[in-house]
Amino acid sequence: MKPNSFMEKLTNTFSWIARLAYAHFLWMFFSVAGLVVFGIFPATAALMTVCRNWLDGEESVPVFRTFWTSYRSSFFAVNKIGLAYMAGALILYLNFLAIQENGAGIVMVAAFYLSVFFLVITGTHLLPLYVVRKQSFLYTWKTAFVMSIVNLPISIAVLISQSAIYYLLFSYPSAALFFLSSTLVMIQLWLVQHSFNHIEKKAAALRDRKSASPVQKTHTA
Repeated sequence: MKPNSFMEKLTNTFSWIARLAYAHFLWMFFSVAGLVVFGIFPATAALMTVCRNWLDGEESVPVFRTFWTSYRSSFFAVNKIGLAYMAGALILYLNFLAIQENGAGIVMVAAFYLSVFFLVITGTHLLPLYVVRKQSFLYTWKTAFVMSIVNLPISIAVLISQSAIYYLLFSYPSAALFFLSSTLVMIQLWLVQHSFNHIEKKAAALRDRKSASPVQKTHTA
């Protein structure tokens, strides 16, 4: 390996480490600035906006300005989505306590665990979809649910990879302190981007078949 090539790779590695640490610091700062409850969801969406630019090859994007612009512009919309998700999780938790306390039939228990499953996998696509599409509350929820089901292997891959990252980083608390949120978001976005691409290819193929049908009918006639 040439010395210049080695130095370039080393410089690039340290540059990425610095980016991820800086982005995580901004996520923590703006989460606290929103009193955590109202700050964590817009801060996460802002972090996803920055990381999406990086994944698209825009490594020179102004991080703070991009983060702040996204945080400010999506504050209310993202909180509406995120707090609805947390409300759903709270309702399921209260149902869990009620089932533990009073018992329930097999149908009720099955419905409970199915609801938990659907909520968890929908969460893998919810904020990434909003960051990419910037659509309405209902559109984001409905589309995230459908995409997470259609691309179930990717949804499961997001859950497994994020669980593994949690375990790995919290095994070294100093690493979690500097890189937790940015690492989780980068991996989630990279996987979910494959889900978006898969859906778009299917939609394009469907459009092509529909456009080809009238042509074939004309030739047949």
